[in-house]
Amino acid sequence: MAAIPRASTTPDRRNSVSRDRLLDRVRGEFREMPCLRLTFGQAQRLFSMRADICERVFASLVREGMLTRGPDARYGVRADVAWHEPMAGPRNERRTPKAS
Repeated sequence: MAAIPRASTTPDRRNSVSRDRLLDRVRGEFREMPCLRLTFGQAQRLFSMRADICERVFASLVREGMLTRGPDARYGVRADVAWHEPMAGPRNERRTPKAS
C-alpha cells in the first residue's frame, strides 16, 4: 500500500509577484536588445540573480518560447518571436509632425 502524502505545514516561500516582475525585467531587456545573447553566467551577473533563481527564470522563458539556448550555450530571443505588445517609453511614442 502506497503512503499518502501529507500536506506541507511549511509556508510557500515563493513570491509570484516578485517572480513575475523578474520575468518581465528579463523579457524587457531582450525586447530592448533583440540581438542580446548571454551565457548563463553573464545573465546571472546582468540581472543580479542567484544561480538557482536564474536557472528557473531562464528555463521558464525557454519553455514559454521567448528565448532559446543555442549550441554555444548562449540564451537569446528566438528568431521567429514577434512582439505583441509595444514597448513603453518616449522613444517608442508616435510623433506627429508639427504644423508649420
